[in-house]
Amino acid sequence: EKEQYLNQIAIVVRSLIVSTKPPVSLSDIERDYKAVEGESLPFVRLGYKSSYELLEDTGAFSICKGGTGYIIRANYNPNSAHIASMVQKQKPSKSKGKFTRPQAAPVRHNVRPPVTYNHYTQQKKAIEQREQEQRKEKEQREQEQRKAEQRALEQIKETEKLFQIKAEQFAQEKRKEKEKREQEQRKAEQLALEQRKEKEKLLQEQRKSEQREQEQELEIDFKGIVRELSKQQQQQKILTDRNNNSRNMNGNTATATAAASSDATTRKQNLRPILGNSAPQRPNDKISAEAAAAAAPYKRPLHTRIQHQPTRSAGSVNYRLKQQQQQQQCPTTPTTPPTPTLPITPPESPENSQNVAKKQQSPKKDKSVQQPLLQQSVQLPKQASGFEFNPAYDAISLLQQYCVAHSFAPPNYEYYNAHKSKRVHCKVHIGSRIYTSYPEDHADEASARQRTSELAIERLKSMEARKPQVMAVQGEQFLLRLYQELVKHPHGIVSHKLPQWYEATVKLQVPGNWESLISSSDKMRLESSNNMVIVFANTDGVQQLQPQAKPLQQQLSYDKNARMPELQLPWSDGQQDWSMYITHCDSTMHVWARLIDQSSQFEQLTEELNEYMSQPQQRKAVQQAPVETQIYVVEVSDNWNRVRIMSLDAEQRQCSCHFVDFGDEVNFSFDNIYMCPTKFLKLPPQAVCLSMYALDKFEEHPHALPVLAKELAGHSVVTRIITSAALFQQAGGCSQGVLLSPGQAGTQSLHRRACIIGTFYDTSTSEDIHLNDLVANQINRNTPAPMLKLDQKSNHVIVSHVNDMGDLMVQLPNEDLKFVQRSIARIMSDSSEQQRVQFTDLLHDQLVCICDESSDGVKHWYRGMLAAKPKSADEEVFDVYYVDDGRMRKTHISNIYRLEANNLALASYPAQALRVRLHDVPPIDTQMLERLRSLLKPQTPVLLKVMEGANDKLPMVTIHVRGQDSLYLCLNSAIRMEHEVQSSTRLVPFDDGGLHFSSSGQLIRRSSFSSTVSSHSSASDQPSLASPPVTPRKPNAALLPQLKEYEAIPAIGAYFEVRVALSVNPGHFAVQPYKWYNQFQNLMKQLQAHCKSSAAKSVESGQLAIGQAFAAPDSDGVYHRVNIRKIYDEMIQIRYVDVGDDGVVRCDQLLQLPNEFRELPMISLPAQLYGIQLADVDWTQENCIRFRKLTLGQKFIGAVRRIDMLKDGRRALSLELIDTSTPQDIKVHEILISEKQAQPAA
Repeated sequence: EKEQYLNQIAIVVRSLIVSTKPPVSLSDIERDYKAVEGESLPFVRLGYKSSYELLEDTGAFSICKGGTGYIIRANYNPNSAHIASMVQKQKPSKSKGKFTRPQAAPVRHNVRPPVTYNHYTQQKKAIEQREQEQRKEKEQREQEQRKAEQRALEQIKETEKLFQIKAEQFAQEKRKEKEKREQEQRKAEQLALEQRKEKEKLLQEQRKSEQREQEQELEIDFKGIVRELSKQQQQQKILTDRNNNSRNMNGNTATATAAASSDATTRKQNLRPILGNSAPQRPNDKISAEAAAAAAPYKRPLHTRIQHQPTRSAGSVNYRLKQQQQQQQCPTTPTTPPTPTLPITPPESPENSQNVAKKQQSPKKDKSVQQPLLQQSVQLPKQASGFEFNPAYDAISLLQQYCVAHSFAPPNYEYYNAHKSKRVHCKVHIGSRIYTSYPEDHADEASARQRTSELAIERLKSMEARKPQVMAVQGEQFLLRLYQELVKHPHGIVSHKLPQWYEATVKLQVPGNWESLISSSDKMRLESSNNMVIVFANTDGVQQLQPQAKPLQQQLSYDKNARMPELQLPWSDGQQDWSMYITHCDSTMHVWARLIDQSSQFEQLTEELNEYMSQPQQRKAVQQAPVETQIYVVEVSDNWNRVRIMSLDAEQRQCSCHFVDFGDEVNFSFDNIYMCPTKFLKLPPQAVCLSMYALDKFEEHPHALPVLAKELAGHSVVTRIITSAALFQQAGGCSQGVLLSPGQAGTQSLHRRACIIGTFYDTSTSEDIHLNDLVANQINRNTPAPMLKLDQKSNHVIVSHVNDMGDLMVQLPNEDLKFVQRSIARIMSDSSEQQRVQFTDLLHDQLVCICDESSDGVKHWYRGMLAAKPKSADEEVFDVYYVDDGRMRKTHISNIYRLEANNLALASYPAQALRVRLHDVPPIDTQMLERLRSLLKPQTPVLLKVMEGANDKLPMVTIHVRGQDSLYLCLNSAIRMEHEVQSSTRLVPFDDGGLHFSSSGQLIRRSSFSSTVSSHSSASDQPSLASPPVTPRKPNAALLPQLKEYEAIPAIGAYFEVRVALSVNPGHFAVQPYKWYNQFQNLMKQLQAHCKSSAAKSVESGQLAIGQAFAAPDSDGVYHRVNIRKIYDEMIQIRYVDVGDDGVVRCDQLLQLPNEFRELPMISLPAQLYGIQLADVDWTQENCIRFRKLTLGQKFIGAVRRIDMLKDGRRALSLELIDTSTPQDIKVHEILISEKQAQPAA
């Protein structure tokens, strides 16, 4: 309506301007308008200060100053342009008299004078007609435009429909492509699996062929030897008979016999069994059963064979571990040692045969003659080193030469294509062995043949280098050397281990008939014991050479000062991967393992120690008490182990023993501890203490040990060592870690710190498994959430918080809660681990660590979670839910720290706060809520029972607390009783046995649940009023919610914008967070309007209570939000919570404060100026005025340097006020110091 009215006025004024020859003054238009319309321009009614503003606001005129007034012109309008030109062309009037417009009679609005301005009326009608036509044209155009828009909208809908169809088609094509890729991936995985199986099959065939070939090369063809021997014996018999016949015929039998006997005696040392070489050789598989049975007594067990480990081009950790495990398992498998091939020598002469035959027929009872022929000592020539690989030839030629030298068939090459490709694999047959180039593939057969030959030559060279070197030894030499070695071992040597011991000691192999030689020698004797044959040296003839045997106790060597050497770790340059066997796990920081490469020495020591300690006469018990850090032996499950004494309990006669070869600790009685012989201290401790990389935060995790025992203990792993040799030496250089004293470790007992950090891998599968990540994930997955015991069983809990609905947040005082508290304290005690969050972190991280400074400047840390996702990067204060005690608080971003970056174990730990609801209680109102919070203060221990049959999402519980008489009282019953009393007709509640807690935490009885009178004094520096008699007041109405404290205090060292609201002196002023200043201003405007309206309600004296919030005026009549500090008979002491000042008002000056004015927290923060001396300072009036002039009402950047507690429990910020409005920062305390208004802080 206002716009229409302005358009009408503009039309009238335009007509007046057009009908008048310019220039037209504004005063003339005002006069003419009043004459035409009967009233002046209505600028006051329309809200303008003058007609000038009204006409200018229409936008149809241009007004400029000219002379003593304003000149007005109508803006260009094509509809009235011809009229304006006609008026301008009019000639001036010849009349000298001043023209005066006739005065028109007053008319109503929109009534035009029909006589004086007839042309104007006609013109106006024409204008209105044209405007009406223009409106019709405009409506027609708008209608056409709407139709066009509707058509465009339909086209857009059709386009969107087409686009949606195309999008669906595109998505369907993408799904098909994805399915196709997944199918191809599955085919590729299946192909890789087939290739892996084929590879393993080829390797298995190759190992089997190598094993068969080695067995064929190392075994002796005893059957062929026996066959040849029988033929030679027949030939000797024939020759002997023939010679005897000839001698008998010549009559020289006696002479010949004597000569033959003399020759045989003379050449006895050089005789060898004549095996012959004229008989055709047979393959082993064609020997008859009779020959095999005849040769069986002469066979020797095969020596242990070292399995050849083929080279592998891929450096897989998995493959190396498997091969190392096979090498460790091979020596433990009982195998038959190979027998060297006996040389086949031709007969020297018929005389030798004759002498041998005579020797067999001689009746002389000589032990050496009585033995079978094959059991005589045989001098074996040194075996040739094998085929020489001439580097002048290529690999293919060398293979052909090798086959010729070993009587093999020529090399047989076979080619086959790689899977679904034109690449070529090759394998070659050399005797019974197969060598392949797999997994390498080649472009053609020639390159594949060359590479396969090179690999075969490398393998053959390695095999030839491992062939044993058989040394020549005679029977007498064997007995002499054996006797010399046996003298050193008075306890003898077990017969079935004698060949291996002899070869290892003398570096010679025993002859094939060593058993018969020993049994026939008078230098040695055989004794049977426990199904074993032991060989001893006869020392009867050499008693004078050996020292007299000492008693058994004197032979035992025990040195109390003996120390075990340090284990030599396999340090190397570059990446270090150690194959290890996990023996025990204490925590993620103490994993004990043995090096697989050195396990053979430990197995030998265990065997010798068990054998030594199996005889009771060789054990030496501890006389009085063992000595700490000394090495002893204990028996566990029929096995003896070396242990180190860690601590002693003399009263219980027990000690804590650390198994140095396994890593675990067990308590033993003094009676079970035995001295450890010195010879068993030469081997270093085998258990190595390691720390799992990046899992130090899981060290004290309550649920870590079961996972470690399952995933690590008893398994073989490959450990990638993170620690270098230099860092190992810096950390202490001890393979079993460094023992820290209680003072160094920060604990009450000794603490071990590992010197080696590693990452564990399981390489038993086709892909390596990262065990560190696996263990961490399994620990987090196996950590249960806290649970209450059901079926009305008692639960000892701690009440952490009572929320606004009256629900209780409780904690279970178990190891989980203690771990959370210890972990938070440990993290935040290390400043290097404190990482404040950025706004981008809050968009992703759900769990953070919160700093809460609540008392005496001491920081309390809590785990928290954002209640809502941040909306703007300008936000600095967030609602944070404390997951371990159930509180919701506003927290400044400077007090939020990232927890995921510091402690993964704590970040993923379940929330420890459980929400429960009181069973069978009336609705909790505001007054009862305050009572509950005063009764159940944080960290109050109670007894909780979960009730059955409660139909609620939350557990319905009953709470029992201890009273002053140490008896449990039911809090649910007390709440019901209190509700019944308050609901009765009594105006004032009386003593009904309500429950309250004393300062010691015990339950006491109070007269009622009415609020007590606070005895706190004001923190203001203003002189306090004389205290008249105090009259306690009891409320007769439900209490409204109290104002909340401002919780988002920035962290120490953080900055935030502040406005100084109160300025008394540098030691007492108050600031407001500037971020809340606009909300505070809006609240103040609404509060003034409410308090001055009829809706404001007064306060009765019965409604007054300490701490309650009301509205009260200041000395200038401006209403503020206030809190009641003290209540006197006539006067009430209050505090202006948004300004920080204190005052005194009457009860009739207070007004009720509605709930909408209670949402904003109390934004006044007490503060003190940082950087100047405040203690024991009397501020002068000049100091106060200067400080007030510098700060009051000004905006600063406040740097939080310290947080102190005032007497009334409020926090006082020690702020450094910085003015940043100038190019150079100005600090207020520096100004005061420079002006001698304050002294710098000490």
